[in-house]
Amino acid sequence: GVVVGDRNDDCTYGEAVLSVGLVDVWGYGNCPSGDSSVTFGFWNTASGTFSTVTGGVANKATGEYSSVTGGYGNEASGSRSSVTGGSWNRASGWRSSVTGGVYNKATGQYSSVSGGGINEASGPQSSVLGGSNNKATGFLSSVSGGEENKATGEAASVSGGSENTARGVSSSVSGGSQSTAYRVGSSVSGGYFNQAVGKYSSVTAGQRNQAKGKLSSVSGGWANQATHVQSSVSGGARNFANGEISTISGGVGNKAKN
Repeated sequence: GVVVGDRNDDCTYGEAVLSVGLVDVWGYGNCPSGDSSVTFGFWNTASGTFSTVTGGVANKATGEYSSVTGGYGNEASGSRSSVTGGSWNRASGWRSSVTGGVYNKATGQYSSVSGGGINEASGPQSSVLGGSNNKATGFLSSVSGGEENKATGEAASVSGGSENTARGVSSSVSGGSQSTAYRVGSSVSGGYFNQAVGKYSSVTAGQRNQAKGKLSSVSGGWANQATHVQSSVSGGARNFANGEISTISGGVGNKAKN
C-alpha cells in the first residue's frame, strides 16, 4: 500500500491501501486495515474491504464497500452504506445512508436520513429528511420533518408537526400535533389530537375530531365524530354523524342518523 505522511504503528494495514495523514503525539492516526481501503483526514479507520474514509476526524467505515466522507465520530457499518457528514451518525443497514446532522441512524436496508438530529430510519427503504427525534419504521415509510413524529405503517408518511403518527398502510399526517392516521389510506391534514380511524377516512383540521367510518370525514371544529360509512361533519363542536352517508354542516351537539 501507499502511506503519505506518518505510518500508524498501532494499525495493521490491509493489502493495497492508501492512507494520507499524520500521527499525533499520542499516537492517534489513520488506519486503513481493510484490504483496498482508503483513509484521509485524522484518526479515521477503514476496516471494511474496499471501504473509504476521505475526511473528517474519528470516523469509521467498517462495512464492505462502505464510505464516510467527513464529519466527526461517524460510522458506516452496513455493506455499501455511507455517511456524508455531521457528527455521531450511523449507517448500519445494507446500502443505507446518512447525509448529515447529529446522532442520526439509518438501520434498514436502503434506508436514509438526510439531516436533523436523533432521527432513525429503520424500515426497509424508509427515509427521514430532517427534524428531530423522528422515526420511520415501516417499509417505504417517510418522515419529512418536525419533532417526535412516527411513520410506522407500510408506505406511511408524516410531513411535519410534532408527535404525529401514521400507522396504516399508505396513511398520512401532514402536520399539526398529536394526531394519528390509523387505517389504510387514512389521513390527517393538521390540527391537534385528531384521529382518522376508518379506512380511507380523513380529518382536515380542528381539535379532537375523529373520522371512524370507512370513507368518513371531518373537516374541522372541535370534538366532532363521523362514525359510519361515508359520513361527514364539516365543522362546529360535539357533532355526531352516526348514520351511513349522513352529514352535519356545523353547529353544536347535533346528531345525524339514517
